[in-house]
Amino acid sequence: MTSTTTKTSHEYTLANGLRVIMRQDHRTQDICASLLHKVGTDNERANQRGLAYLTGRATFKDKAQERTIGAVASGWLDYHISTYSLEAASSELPCVLKLLAARMAPQALTQERLDKGIKHTQALEQADPYFTSDFWISPDYEQLIFPLGGTAHKFGDVDDLARITVADVLRWHEEGYAPNNSILVIVGDTTLDDIQPLVQHLFGDFAPFIGFTPAEQPANHYEGEERRLVQHLDTPLPRLQMAFNTPSLATPGATQDVRALQVISAVLSEGPQAWLTHQLSAGKDTLASVICRLPAFRRPDDLFLIGATLGEDSALSVREVEEEIKQLLESLKNRALDADTVKYGQRQVLAYLAAQDTLAIQASTLGNLAAIEQPLALIDSEVEQILNVTADDILRVANTYLCPERLSVAHILPREA
Repeated sequence: MTSTTTKTSHEYTLANGLRVIMRQDHRTQDICASLLHKVGTDNERANQRGLAYLTGRATFKDKAQERTIGAVASGWLDYHISTYSLEAASSELPCVLKLLAARMAPQALTQERLDKGIKHTQALEQADPYFTSDFWISPDYEQLIFPLGGTAHKFGDVDDLARITVADVLRWHEEGYAPNNSILVIVGDTTLDDIQPLVQHLFGDFAPFIGFTPAEQPANHYEGEERRLVQHLDTPLPRLQMAFNTPSLATPGATQDVRALQVISAVLSEGPQAWLTHQLSAGKDTLASVICRLPAFRRPDDLFLIGATLGEDSALSVREVEEEIKQLLESLKNRALDADTVKYGQRQVLAYLAAQDTLAIQASTLGNLAAIEQPLALIDSEVEQILNVTADDILRVANTYLCPERLSVAHILPREA
């Protein structure tokens, strides 16, 4: 895409409660439409772990029609949302919306199809834990990070899955995928006049569900020492993960803290002067890869993740890399960064945001902001907020959140022969 231009956004709500968000972006002749339902794994009852994944898998998809119109489909399940997204030429907008609307209609599900889905999901859950990325968090590590979230699973509890019925799936769909629990986001080469009659025609007759109560996860309280585990997984090289519990954009009053954490992340891991690739004692061969990740859309809090894979010829152990990273983090807490370093971090964040300026990511961001009940204007004010981050903000945020009681450490080692 070309450089960012002004984009006009509109939002309105249908009589049945469906929230509609439209954002004009005429830099390409494409559109991306995302349908989000405010229901995810956090809403599962203790004896139905896996129901959210199973329902998403059973919900209508017409892959043949998607291929016919050249649509790129993506779907994902998170703690608090279930999403399906289609990106296609803007001329295919009526067909795209029709495909998405079919996912909200009452679903047909046979026992045979459900049984196949259960067996498939159980097989995924029972498969050997995989570990192919610095980004990926294993269920055991996730449970360590969010101890009040309950037992974590890749897809669901094997025994719970076996007990799920057709009625359970259809009830989950009826409640969670109802229009008054859903958000439709359309971004791209279109206008409000284009979408309003289509949306009303295709989505306006769905009945709302009365009585759905979203589940809220309790906020974790942090005290004591860091939490640790060692895992032997399918990784060719040793990996280190360090996760700090931090606020998200859903945390009241925490927006500027999140922006400061974004700048810290960039200073540590982005660009030609990234600390984690240039300031470890063993030099450039220490790490094969390194990332910092700050999702920032989880309720009620989120995590700041540092993931690092050791180089094949690294002279340092995982423990030694961990200690050196901790020393770098301490330097953030002991003295304010100089102006040039702050500006460097800000430039790296802005470069990342420019690279992420796609239709799909705009739709995802707007949908996530709506799902956590935050102002949609945050998508347009992020650059200004990043540029307003000061050295004092970074010093304060580092001391507040990058502390032992908020830290969970995982040493990921190759499986032993």
